[in-house]
Amino acid sequence: MAKIGFHVNFSKTDKNNFAPVRAKISADPKPVIKTFPFKVKVTKNNLGKFECKKWNAETQRLYNFRESDKYYSEYIEINSFLDDYEYQAKQLFKDCLKNKKKLTTELVRKFFAGEEINLEEKKKTFWDAYDDFIKYSKNTHKSNTSRMHNSNKNKLLKFEADTNYKVSFDTVNIDFFDHLQEYILLDKEHGWNYFSKIIDRIKTFMTWSYERNYHQSREFKKFSAPEKKITVIRLTDDELIQLMYYDFKNKSYAKARDFFCFGCLTGARYSDLNRLTKDNIHGEKLIYTPQKTKNPTPVVLPLNSLHFDIINRYKESFKLLPQYENQSFNRMLKKACEEAKLDAKLEVLTHKEKGPNTLTKPKHELITSHTGRKTFICMQHEIGTDIPTIMSYTGLEKMETIRAYLEVSETIKEKGIDQMKQRLMKAKKKADKKKKKEKNKSAQAS
Repeated sequence: MAKIGFHVNFSKTDKNNFAPVRAKISADPKPVIKTFPFKVKVTKNNLGKFECKKWNAETQRLYNFRESDKYYSEYIEINSFLDDYEYQAKQLFKDCLKNKKKLTTELVRKFFAGEEINLEEKKKTFWDAYDDFIKYSKNTHKSNTSRMHNSNKNKLLKFEADTNYKVSFDTVNIDFFDHLQEYILLDKEHGWNYFSKIIDRIKTFMTWSYERNYHQSREFKKFSAPEKKITVIRLTDDELIQLMYYDFKNKSYAKARDFFCFGCLTGARYSDLNRLTKDNIHGEKLIYTPQKTKNPTPVVLPLNSLHFDIINRYKESFKLLPQYENQSFNRMLKKACEEAKLDAKLEVLTHKEKGPNTLTKPKHELITSHTGRKTFICMQHEIGTDIPTIMSYTGLEKMETIRAYLEVSETIKEKGIDQMKQRLMKAKKKADKKKKKEKNKSAQAS
């Protein structure tokens, strides 16, 4: 344990032969000394050096004085002060050990200055920790990821305000899960997969804060809300061409259309489309590095006249496409698709609080920025492009991820049934031929 020592500083003896008493504490990285505002009487010895006959270097206190001594009351007061000061210093040393803190020069200076020192770390609240988590995600993840976590925090704040359920590390339990599920699915009428994403992000935050000892709860490990299969919304060939060359009078609709259709033709994510510039065009290839991947590798995509029909609409801009915020873009896109009469009725599978159910809506109400990526993947799959190639086109890294995009289209179904029919017809012809041959043999024999 660290120590505090007291000594008389003879080098600072004044003209009346009084010298100050000092304290010394060894800290990291160097000792710190404090001179007290009182002095003791000193004299010169035979060697001409100052000494204090009333100071015991071993006990580091004044001693051997009587009531009749001139400075008796002052000496009593000094010893009492030093006893109290040593006690306080030892308390500081114990607190450092208890809280596993180094005794630094900064801490000792604060102690000598009489500042209050509280070494116990103040426990972070749920919301303070969430702010730290968002800052952490900004430094370690892509900007979209930190925005999603910030959005998740705002949803939880709204949940707390609307339901009066106080959210803290202690209350994030199964009861919280049930209340949040009811709020998201019933009160706000969102789908199950929306709720699933919220739970995933809460579990990510709770794990992060648990690892930093902000809480000791493990209740969040019990949360389970896996995503469920829903209808894949994509454009057909005819719908894509219809939208790509529709003559919009509203320029905003036309720009939103171009942004979306380029996504349909490339399979690029919304965030990557927003970043593309003319520098990403290399002859007749689009080359870019996807943002939203753990181990990004450049995507190299051949371009054709359909791509350049869109690119050439923005020759004067360094950016390849118009720029958008996702929510405002989705609103604009739905309006553009409605005007372009993408109004085929779709029966879609959804998941609410009572389980899976279907509803029918016009397609333009269901189209979002992500529909472009789904359209590209489904079309590539439909024409027979192998999965590894589709993954290289889109920057997808996991097989299970791409399976979530794929829809077995009517064309593929018809093609499959027709191919099966052709195989069976070949087998039938072969069987008929064999049967006929055997019949002829039998006739010849008779």
